Amino acid sequence: MTLIATRQSIYDRARTLDAQTPFLAVDTERVIESYHRLLNSVPRAEIFYAVKANSHVAIVGALAEQGSSFDVASQAELEKALDLGATPDRIICSNPIKNARLLTLCSEQNVFAVVADSVDEIYKIARHAPGMRVYIRLSVDNSGAVVPLDKKFGVSGEQAAELLILARDLGLEPIGLSFHVGSQCVKAENWARAIAECGTIWRAVAAHGINLYFLDLGGGYPIHTDPSVPTFCDIGQAISDAIAEYIPETPNLRVILEPGRAMVGDAGVMALTVVGKAQRGEKTWLYLDSGVFNGLMEVIEGFSYPVFTDDVEAERTATYTLAGPSCDSFDTIMRDVALPPMSIGDRLYFINTGAYTTEYASNFNGFSIPSVEVL
Repeated sequence: MTLIATRQSIYDRARTLDAQTPFLAVDTERVIESYHRLLNSVPRAEIFYAVKANSHVAIVGALAEQGSSFDVASQAELEKALDLGATPDRIICSNPIKNARLLTLCSEQNVFAVVADSVDEIYKIARHAPGMRVYIRLSVDNSGAVVPLDKKFGVSGEQAAELLILARDLGLEPIGLSFHVGSQCVKAENWARAIAECGTIWRAVAAHGINLYFLDLGGGYPIHTDPSVPTFCDIGQAISDAIAEYIPETPNLRVILEPGRAMVGDAGVMALTVVGKAQRGEKTWLYLDSGVFNGLMEVIEGFSYPVFTDDVEAERTATYTLAGPSCDSFDTIMRDVALPPMSIGDRLYFINTGAYTTEYASNFNGFSIPSVEVL
């Protein structure tokens, strides 16, 4: 197991921090670097950072200073983005289900646009945010994603066209389409297929006098963990080719990316301490001061994190089951993890933990959420 150079740097600095575990060390310079790499991956693309991935003020503030736009899902995220320097025209709401208060606030603050994927949501938007710009979310192929997102949200192409027409008829401004290929998607062709479907809808609603210009490609860009994972450039090329082939000529076309994990995932390293050790049959268990409920919830969705110790070169001659500190047996992080021999008081460092860790975390059983240490 090796560390990519940028992560090595974050890991090295995390090890030297004089901070009590559990903590998440975050490198905002790495976030900014990822922002520009993504921005350059698709010509004329705009980045609307998905605040849900990591809403720490240092991250949102740094991105606002870089000129990033933001995708928010709640009143709290909207207010944070505005407070930290984002202007309303640089904010969209891609949460398909919004309460009335959020819609009213979006309208009052002149947020650029909101998404919908149901008849009821269109009527709700028309009532609480009259005249609002609206885009419709499609359900697209999520194969190749660690976490598929195609069941809870999204509609078919035919339904999308109907919703765009309904929005227009209710006095809203239908502007485009969106989709999400699933979190940590490793199939660049999924974006291309989804864009092809968007092109079909684009042409269909044009026949009804609706001229779309907003193409929201959602999130899903993966952290580049090994050579089998496509790079930002690989995916960007597939996107650019698909837009050229499938989207009708649109002089004012806006191409939107909503990265979350790809922006902050590999900018974080979580440091935990071994607080207990036990032999359970043939298995040796290490109990850490944070676990599934307090910061590593994504392990139950299929994610695994590279794990290192204070000595990155130490020989991994032992195998452990890693668990959190709570009394719940569900709080098991990883099994059969090869590590150097470990003792109570030793530290472990979980790589690629900048996204969806402290955001998901709770104080279940009274155990603390990891603090955030900005490098």
